[in-house]
Order: sequence, then C-alpha cells, then structure tokens
Amino acid sequence: MKNYFTITTNRETAEQIRKQCDFDERCSQRSYRLGDIQHHEGFSIVKIEAKRDLITPSDIFWLGHFSAIWKIDN
Repeated sequence: MKNYFTITTNRETAEQIRKQCDFDERCSQRSYRLGDIQHHEGFSIVKIEAKRDLITPSDIFWLGHFSAIWKIDN
C-alpha cells in the first residue's frame, strides 16, 4: 500500500488542489499525485498519494503554496 495523507477542507480549496495536482502531473517531477476528492455537505476530503515510496516534505510545502496561488489568480 502506498503512503498517502488526506486534507479536510472546503470545496473551493479542494478544487485548487486538484488544479495544482493536474499541473504537477504535466509539468513537474513531484513525489505525489492526486488520489481522490470526495465532496460532502460543508466539506471535502482530498487524498494525496505518494508516486513511489514517500512524499517529499518540500513537495507538501509547494503543493500548499501553489494551491494558494490558484486562489489569488481566480
């Protein structure tokens, strides 16, 4: 089983994370990928999976940083 973590957030932030993960799949060599997003009433759960064995801590930082930029741009 691959390593993963989940983020509980709102729908808007979940979609920003999706956009960043889509971009990262096309344009970078990050150690993670988007596993799944489940939307519920009032919150969303985002699953981030390791591509190989582990997710690099700096990649987690950049995921948060660049996801915030999607919010600023929209």
